[in-house]
Amino acid sequence: MHTPVPLGEGVPANTRYAVSVSLPTWQDNVDYELGARRVVDRMVSGYPRFFIAKPIQALVALVKERFALPNETAMIFPSLACAKRCTAFIYDQAPKQRSEELAYELPAPGQVRVVQHVFEPINKRAAALDAVGSVLESPVTIYCVLMPEDLFPLAKQYWQHTGNGISARLADYCLHVVRINEEHEQETKPYSPAARNGAARRGKGSGYHRKPTGPSAVAETLSPETDIEADAYLEERFGRNCEPRHAAAMKAVLRRRIAGVLSKEELKQGAQVERGVAELSSDDVYLMATGASAVFYSHQALLTMRSGKSVCFGFPYTDTLKILQKFGPGAYFLGHGEGSDYERLEEILEQHAQKQDPILAIFTECPSNPLLKTANLPRLRELADKHSVALVVDDTIGSFANINVLEWTDVVVSSLTKVFSGDSNVMGGSIVLNPTRPLYAALRVALGTVYEDLMWCEDAVFMERNSRTFMKRVPAINCNALAVAELLQASDKVAQVRYPKFTSASNYALTMRCNGDAGYGGLLSVEFSGGESASKAFYDNLACFKGPSLGTNFTLASPYTILAHFTELEWAAQYGVRADLVRVSVGMEPQSELLAMFQAALDAIPEKGSEQSQHAV
Repeated sequence: MHTPVPLGEGVPANTRYAVSVSLPTWQDNVDYELGARRVVDRMVSGYPRFFIAKPIQALVALVKERFALPNETAMIFPSLACAKRCTAFIYDQAPKQRSEELAYELPAPGQVRVVQHVFEPINKRAAALDAVGSVLESPVTIYCVLMPEDLFPLAKQYWQHTGNGISARLADYCLHVVRINEEHEQETKPYSPAARNGAARRGKGSGYHRKPTGPSAVAETLSPETDIEADAYLEERFGRNCEPRHAAAMKAVLRRRIAGVLSKEELKQGAQVERGVAELSSDDVYLMATGASAVFYSHQALLTMRSGKSVCFGFPYTDTLKILQKFGPGAYFLGHGEGSDYERLEEILEQHAQKQDPILAIFTECPSNPLLKTANLPRLRELADKHSVALVVDDTIGSFANINVLEWTDVVVSSLTKVFSGDSNVMGGSIVLNPTRPLYAALRVALGTVYEDLMWCEDAVFMERNSRTFMKRVPAINCNALAVAELLQASDKVAQVRYPKFTSASNYALTMRCNGDAGYGGLLSVEFSGGESASKAFYDNLACFKGPSLGTNFTLASPYTILAHFTELEWAAQYGVRADLVRVSVGMEPQSELLAMFQAALDAIPEKGSEQSQHAV
């Protein structure tokens, strides 16, 4: 259905800030996890919390050349608080994670440190011609955590789990300022060979004018400046973007859109969103740089209210559990999220209440990723109220276009990167507080102590543009996904289809919005009767984009467990997350074409008899 995207290229194709990356075969995914050079060396893009984007790599190279000692590396953050948390995380986790696999010297006091670096164009008129389209009024400051190279995996964990790393668009802006300032210095100084050589030395490490060498030689893989300008032209002329100087207004629009407080014109167009809570306002919405950071900051805010373990109810997206386990006193994991887990949850709440060490919060997803299970939210709410525990629900998969979970919860977290954006070219997240719950006032104060607006101005502009059609896109995706799920369900080659209509259906029904457009969302997971060999045949012959992420306007598939839990496959299998599971995010393509594509992939799975005869030969 789509023109195939080469291995390692961004998905969507020809998108500079693509959120996904093409891994077109099952073996590509396995080899990526194994670090095979044939895959890793071709990666020009990747999911931004797992793959450090090329512009960020170039900025790291600049920082290292200017500030790092020999055998040191760097990780870059948009705020001092983020950098300090990263530093604290490294010191906390270094002794806990040290092993034969992760062998390093424990860092001495002060060895992991933070350096501040400011980017401000000298010639603002020239800087205004960059990819942003306008020069920013204030200088941009980044914060660099410098550390011994062997501690980098710990810093990378913090980057991945929290979603607090800088945006690739922000990195590009910083590199552009460096280039503009170098050119200004060269133009304003009298010509002499010595002066020219001196300017070149002072400008080293910019990532644009100096040919890099060694493992940090990433700048030469970046697109030329003319390509950036072409990207900007296309987006601004045909994408209806506002300029970044309007980012504050765009963020206000996003908060209103998420809260359901829309303009009269939007109401006329049928874009009204009801969150199930009449008192909700845009002031109760907090924008985040990523979906993971929404989970992270919710947890951090709760920890400022009181210290205590949390409970993760149901098998969640991988980083949610890691946040609860690694930041703070830890968490209980009830990974099945059904049956006896409710009784076990009640036991945990009672035991901690008796010890006067109350549980901090219950975290769950609606529905869960990748098993598409939905917890009984009224039952969780009842238990949370009984023990004065916060209930935090991630509605990313269902999306607030389909479900109302806010009425049952204290906090709703969501990844705006997914269906809210749809275009797979920008990251974002949100936290929404329920103003009718008893914990609301305390949560507002707590968030006020930890919250930072770290959504880069350009990212806010793209997110606002992409999300204008959110409420119109979701019904089409619902319809397509249901048709695909039913096609797969009817096949004798399929062992199980995980989809809200078939998985915890009664619990999901409790959350569904009461209108004709609400549905089951666009995500499903499928397991095959033939096991891994059938999964490989299906995946390799599925003619859609293939890579990480979900909620895209186009169909996107991945062998989810291989990518998310490659080092813990047996552990994941205990909770029903099989290694041969294929996760599919269904898009907006014509339904007839979609069904034909999925049927062709099913047909590519050998029949049991023919498979046995092939082995006999």
